[in-house]
Amino acid sequence: MVHNTPLAYHFSDKHLWFDIAVLAALFVVAAYIPLLKIVPLVASLELFSFFSFHLLAKRSRFQLQGFLGGFISSTAVFLQTLNDNKYVSTSERDLLSTLLFALCAMLLECLFIIFYLSDELSFVYYLPFITQLIVFSIAIIYVNICSKFRTLNSHAVDSAVDIELLNDHPIIWKNVAKLSFLIFVIIAAMNFIGSELGLSRGIGTFVVSFFEAHAILASLMTEWHFQSPDIDLIKLFFIILLGNTVSKSYLAIRGSNLRQKWFFVAVMLLGFLASIGVTYIWSRVIH
Repeated sequence: MVHNTPLAYHFSDKHLWFDIAVLAALFVVAAYIPLLKIVPLVASLELFSFFSFHLLAKRSRFQLQGFLGGFISSTAVFLQTLNDNKYVSTSERDLLSTLLFALCAMLLECLFIIFYLSDELSFVYYLPFITQLIVFSIAIIYVNICSKFRTLNSHAVDSAVDIELLNDHPIIWKNVAKLSFLIFVIIAAMNFIGSELGLSRGIGTFVVSFFEAHAILASLMTEWHFQSPDIDLIKLFFIILLGNTVSKSYLAIRGSNLRQKWFFVAVMLLGFLASIGVTYIWSRVIH
């Protein structure tokens, strides 16, 4: 990854301060119109990715690109790295680490969404995401120290190509508008599914979570803010994680670049089952 301009240049140019000023104004507006909280949330994630891109990317490898790309779209990272021919010579270690880093970024994003869009939720609501984050972090360490992932393919090399998600601009407002609109559409679709089609909120959540877990989570938290008595959050959190587990496992199995498909699927299943077990123990025994 190459920065088009150094970070110091951005601080001396008005575009960064304009974006920050607009973001601050959006937070003020959202304080009076809670439904619009999703817009500054998405913009904040864009700004965080920009600073991470500058502060970390020059010293990073392929895996860190996956982490930064995961904040934008973990599904896009999976589709690129698993199917694009330019990643075919990437080592198995780098591919697995990149996928797991993208998932870690998605989980951190989910934790931020819950924190920002909820008034006060107990620790148990964060625990499913934290548990998966720990499992995937352990898996990353294992992949990078285990010799079989380094020697699996004698033609594999450390990737010198970039993931095509990162952009050298503080906040891309077109992306903010697109994702915010998508989340509002999901909210409307979930209401339509429940009221017109008669399907449960759980089924709708499960289907949508195949595509982007953080988008359905943001829409769910926004809806919960207005209809909290009618929504079982912890149950829907597990449905979102289940949908993400199924979709990412499917992409890994169908992807042509990854050889250790079943190792990755096993890690995904372990992360999901661990999140259930740890949350149950915490809520029933410890708490």
